[in-house]
Amino acid sequence: MSRMKLKNLTKRGFTLIELLVVVAIIALLISILLPSLQQARERAKMTVCSANLHSIGQSRAACGTEMKGYGPTWDDGNMTRWMLTWVDVLFEEDYLGDWHAGLCPSDEWPDLVTQSRGDTDHWGQTGGAFSFVRQFGIHDKRRMGVRTSFALNAIMHYNDQRDLYADASRQVYAIDGWWCWFGGLNAQWLASGGRGDPIYTPHWQGSMVGWRHTFEYAADAVFTDGHVEPIVPNLAGYVPDPTPENPDRTVDTMKYFTWLPGERTTRLVSSSYDGLIEEYRGRAPHFTTNPTTDPEILMGPCPANFPLEDLCANYKTLHK
Repeated sequence: MSRMKLKNLTKRGFTLIELLVVVAIIALLISILLPSLQQARERAKMTVCSANLHSIGQSRAACGTEMKGYGPTWDDGNMTRWMLTWVDVLFEEDYLGDWHAGLCPSDEWPDLVTQSRGDTDHWGQTGGAFSFVRQFGIHDKRRMGVRTSFALNAIMHYNDQRDLYADASRQVYAIDGWWCWFGGLNAQWLASGGRGDPIYTPHWQGSMVGWRHTFEYAADAVFTDGHVEPIVPNLAGYVPDPTPENPDRTVDTMKYFTWLPGERTTRLVSSSYDGLIEEYRGRAPHFTTNPTTDPEILMGPCPANFPLEDLCANYKTLHK
C-alpha cells in the first residue's frame, strides 16, 4: 500500500467542538424557520376556515331566498339531549352540502372555552347541560359544547329583518366561535391573558367569539353581504372594568359590529344602544318588541310566521 493511501486512511474525524458547532447551526436554522412554517400552516388553516364560512354565507343567501328572508336559529342547549346548531339546520334543509363546512381546522373541537361553557348552564349549575355528538348514527360519545366552530350573530337568530343594518358589509353574520352564537364582539378574556372565568369575562355573552387563529389571534367572519374577512382584536384596547367614559376597545365596532356601528363591545344582545353614534342612543333591537310565547323556540322571540319546522334548531332537537 502506498504512502499516500496510508496517509488518507489515517485522516482524523470531526472533533467534539466541530460537531457541537454544526448542531448549533442546525438548531439556529430550525429556530428561524419553525415560526415561518407554523405561520404558513396557520395561514392554510385560515384559508380553509374562510372557505367554509363562504360556503355558509352562500347557503344562508339561498335559504333567505326561499324562506322570505328568514335564516336558521340556534339551539342553546337542551338539558337532557345533544344539541343541533344553526349550521346543522342549513345542512338538514339542503342549503349546505357538507356539514363539515361548519368546522374550523384550528378548532380543537371542543376547545377549552367551549367545553367549559358546555359543562355549565346559565345559572352556574354543572353536569353536562350542553352537549353534542361529532357524528350522528354511530353511537358517538357525548362531548361538552357545540358541534360547530362558528358562532351565529344573536341578532340573526331572532330573524327580525328590521335589525339588519343597511351596510351589510360591516354587520357580522357569523364568526369563529367559542359557542354556537355570540352577543357582542369582545376580546376581553383573550386580552387579559386568559385570567378569570372564560364564561363570565366580562359577562356570559362576552367571551363567545373564538379568537383561535393564534399567530395574530384573528377570528374569521362572514358578513351579511356574504364576504369573508378576518377580524384581528386590539389587545391594547383592553379595559378590565369598562365604563361609558372609558369603554373597552378590543374591537373597532365602527368597522365591525353585530347590530349597530359604534356599539359597545360589552353589549348584551337585547340591550339598548349606548354606543358612539348619538342618533342611535336609547334605541332597542326590534326583536325585543315582537315577543312570542311558543315554548319550542328556545330563547325566543322570533317572528310570528317564522317556519319552525324548517329553520328552528331547538324545534328540530326536540322532535328528532
